[in-house]
Amino acid sequence: MSLIIGDTVSKRKRCLAELVKEHLIALGHEAELVENRTNSAGHTDQVIVDSSIGIIHVSASSSLEPNASIRAGDYQEGCQDFLVDKKYIAFGWNTKDKRTIIMFVHAKEIEGKSSLTKNEIKQLSERILNKVLSPA
Repeated sequence: MSLIIGDTVSKRKRCLAELVKEHLIALGHEAELVENRTNSAGHTDQVIVDSSIGIIHVSASSSLEPNASIRAGDYQEGCQDFLVDKKYIAFGWNTKDKRTIIMFVHAKEIEGKSSLTKNEIKQLSERILNKVLSPA
């Protein structure tokens, strides 16, 4: 089963980053995890996916609610320095029926937004890259 697991934000992000990497490789892209990378705005990411389609920020939600909001800015003043140099944001969450949803949104679509609902993420997403992982 490929669920996003982890009892901390950091663990869930790492899990999602692994799922994103595996998914991109399965699609024929190159992808690797990069830890503690500092972007040109001075923001250091714990983990990102560097891939042949660009650098991907990962955001893993722990909410199972179908239309919960997911933050798209830092908790302090909504700063979005983490978006600099990124091509996509991979949003991931588990569902009540034990599926994992991964949606890829162009970073430029997130700029200026402090949060997005899961429905908004779906509407903004690059459908050809999205993935639904079902229980085995």
